[in-house]
Amino acid sequence: MLERPHFPKLGGMSQRQVIKAKVKLFPHPNAEKLELCKVGPFQLVVQKGLYQEGDTVIVAPEKAVLPSHLAQHYTNTDTGISYLRGENHDRVGIIRLRGELSQGVVIPNTGYEHLPFDQDLSSELGITFWEPPIPQSLMGDVENLSSKVTVQYTHHDVEQFGIYQAEFVQGEEVLLTEKLHGSQGIYYRNPDGDWSVTSKGLSQRGLGLKASEGNSYWQAAHNMGLFAAVQALSLEGDLQIFGEVIPIQKGFGYGQNKVTVKIFKVVKNGEVQAYDHLEPWFQQHFVPILYRGPYTLERILPLKEGLETVSGKGLHIKEGAVLTPIRPRKNAEYHDLTVKLISEKYAKKETGDELS
Repeated sequence: MLERPHFPKLGGMSQRQVIKAKVKLFPHPNAEKLELCKVGPFQLVVQKGLYQEGDTVIVAPEKAVLPSHLAQHYTNTDTGISYLRGENHDRVGIIRLRGELSQGVVIPNTGYEHLPFDQDLSSELGITFWEPPIPQSLMGDVENLSSKVTVQYTHHDVEQFGIYQAEFVQGEEVLLTEKLHGSQGIYYRNPDGDWSVTSKGLSQRGLGLKASEGNSYWQAAHNMGLFAAVQALSLEGDLQIFGEVIPIQKGFGYGQNKVTVKIFKVVKNGEVQAYDHLEPWFQQHFVPILYRGPYTLERILPLKEGLETVSGKGLHIKEGAVLTPIRPRKNAEYHDLTVKLISEKYAKKETGDELS
C-alpha cells in the first residue's frame, strides 16, 4: 500500500509563512538602482547595495498581519503615513516597482538572531495572516484529503519570472500560455477511481471540498464534462488536473455564461505531462497558447500585454502570461520551472486582495 502524504506547512511561494533565510540577489531588468532579492520562496525589490549576497533577513509576506511593535517600523517618518494596509495599518501588501513584484517586508533582525532558518516563524513573532472574504459559491463542506490521496499528489505554484529568467536557455523551445484571472481548481483521481476536488488554499492545508451542486469548483468540472471525459480515456493510476476556474473574479468574465475550467497542467503518476503528450481532450480545454517557439525575450515579453484571448473578443485585459519549457523540467531549487509574467495594466489594478 502506498504511504499517505504529509502536507507540510512550508512550501510554494503562496504559502503563508514568515521565513528567515539567506539573501540571493538578481539584477532588476528595468531599473539600475534597484535589484531583485530572493529570500526563501519570496521575491522583494530592494535598493541596490542595501543587501549583500548571503545576508540574513526575515521576511513577512503579503497578507501578514503584524503586531503593533513590528507595524510601527513601516511608517513614513516625514508624513507619518503607514506603508501597511488594512483598517489598523498592520497588514503587509504587495507592490510593483518598475514592473517587478515585491512580495513582503523585511522584519528587523535585531533580537531574533536565535530563530531558526527556513521555518515558519509567524507564531514566534506574533504574526497572523489575513484572507479575503470567500464568496459563497466557492465555499462548502470540507474533508481531509490525507485518506484519499497517495504520495503522487502534488501542489502547484508559479514563480516570478525575474529571479528565474537565467534558467531559460536562449533559443530553447518554450510554451507561453495566457495567465487567467480566476481561481485555481485541483481535480485529483486516485488509483481506486475516487475523485477529490479542492482549491489552492485548501489543498495546501490538506483539505478538499465535498461534492456539492452549489460549489463553483464542482460545478465547473461538471459543466465541462471533466469526470466523464477522463473515464472515457481509461487512464490508469494517479491523475491530477490543475485548472483555472472562470469566471470568478469581478471584471474578468472571459465571455463565459457559466463556470468552467481551463486546464493548465496535468500530472500522471507524479510526472508533469508535456503539452504534446496530452490527450486531445485535455488540449481542447487547455488555457490559450500565446506562443510556441524559441525562447527570446523580444518575442515573449510583448505577449503578456493586451486583451484576453479566451473569448476571442478581447473583452478585457489579460492578467499576463505563463512561461515554461516545452519539455517540463525543474529549476535549481527542484520546483517546476514555470514562471509568470504579469501585464503592466493588470499590475496597476492588482491590490493583493484577490482570491487565488
